[in-house]
Amino acid sequence: MTVLLLALVSCVVVNAQLPQFSNGQVKGYISTPIIDEASGLAASHLHEGILYTHNDHGDAPRIYAINATDATLVAMLTIGSGATNHDWEDVAVGPCTPGASTFCIYIADTGYSSANDDEANIIYRVQEPDSLTDQTLTVDSTLRFSWTEEESQAVMVDPNANVYIISNVRSGRGKFVKLPPVWGQAVPTNVDSTTILPILTSHHDPTAADISPDGKGLLIKAKSHIYYWTVTDGDYLTAVTKPFQELPYIHESLGEAICWDYKSESYFTLAEGHYKPLYEYEPVTLDEVSRVN
Repeated sequence: MTVLLLALVSCVVVNAQLPQFSNGQVKGYISTPIIDEASGLAASHLHEGILYTHNDHGDAPRIYAINATDATLVAMLTIGSGATNHDWEDVAVGPCTPGASTFCIYIADTGYSSANDDEANIIYRVQEPDSLTDQTLTVDSTLRFSWTEEESQAVMVDPNANVYIISNVRSGRGKFVKLPPVWGQAVPTNVDSTTILPILTSHHDPTAADISPDGKGLLIKAKSHIYYWTVTDGDYLTAVTKPFQELPYIHESLGEAICWDYKSESYFTLAEGHYKPLYEYEPVTLDEVSRVN
């Protein structure tokens, strides 16, 4: 009896420490036909309640700022300085450089359609604008790399301005790579990794990922699942080799975008297509979980 009681207490303590989230709630529907292949999502660190998204390949090099409360379009940000949307797959927001007080938008031109292009496998870095109006942003710098993988649909930036990507592969067991900070180099740097995601899916995955602004939470999205890791020491490559927690997800056809909110509390998802819903998954307390159960 004592052993059983200790096991039950241990289970309760562990579950209490794990984050709990509500089922997704529709915040609103994308209000413009311009956004029809939303392939990435990231929360602004400068403008509260703003999310950045972009279309997959085929669109001009543009980022769209949308309102997180109702999914309406706030501003269209054109990326200048010769940037091209060969196959933009994801976007992230983080410090521009280690210890910087300025924040940047990181855009991953890393998709399959650009894999054999000389200008492919580029991370564009642009500073977040002070005001959200339709405007053209100058590229702050670029990070060019080469690797053996066909594509990545997930880019992340941690609080120390480190950039990570994950290869998109059949089964989801992609390579998790920390890119070297070789910003501004004209010649691509070859990258590789021995860190393999421990997930197993029946699709080409993952489709998106995000590191929380406080650096303590890692979300990786597959076509039909969302995986979560708590990271207390900033070592994301080691963290993903450990057991994960699966979080609530309302299945979206062609769902390829996920991000934390700016407070590192809720997470959002958005799918490709016209007038798609923006879902928010909010944290719930242990008391709320108990009432539901």
